[in-house]
Amino acid sequence: MTVKFEHPYSSPTTDVTLRNPNLGDARQLSVYIRLKKSMSGVVVTYKSTPTTQKLLLTFRHLTKVKIDSLRTFISTSMGSEIKYTDHTSIVWRGYILSDPIEFVTQGRKGGSCIEISTVTFEFQGTKV
Repeated sequence: MTVKFEHPYSSPTTDVTLRNPNLGDARQLSVYIRLKKSMSGVVVTYKSTPTTQKLLLTFRHLTKVKIDSLRTFISTSMGSEIKYTDHTSIVWRGYILSDPIEFVTQGRKGGSCIEISTVTFEFQGTKV
């Protein structure tokens, strides 16, 4: 399974494909509760969920080639609307929020000369 980021949203010219984020993608839910009192004195509650959701995406064990591709994609698309297709094939429309994005080098893969890294960033968007 892979995930894909594309820029710009409407007619993509740049994309990057990565393997699944670590443990899927963490969603940050924000639900608002409204309390109102009716004319008869009964308290009524309403649940209001915003249309946008925040996803915290962590990608581990990325090679230098993938990190370079992701860096190029992020520098090109930062501040612009992008398309994100997640590991369950759901398409999202939104923005990368994290700035700056830190790429952490973990070391070498299995003692070889292949460098591996981890990156975590926040995406905010809506399901299409």
